[in-house]
Amino acid sequence: MVIMLYMPQATLILNERDDLPNGVIIAQRIHRLTESTAAAPHGYVYQLHCGTRTGQTLYTFTTLARLLTDFEAAIQPYLTED
Repeated sequence: MVIMLYMPQATLILNERDDLPNGVIIAQRIHRLTESTAAAPHGYVYQLHCGTRTGQTLYTFTTLARLLTDFEAAIQPYLTED
């Protein structure tokens, strides 16, 4: 049995990836939905990642309200070129 889930149209509002010299990868992708869904009542679908080229994740997310602010603060230690 195949279940098709309804997903409204989305507009890409942020799509960035930085491969830093210290081996850390920072990726940010956010879409704004044309309408809210049960899974995204805030109206956004997002993927944010701070990790290494070997697949280690260096950041865990919180709520949407704090997501970008928390992400920016959490990745600061990894932005050095040491």
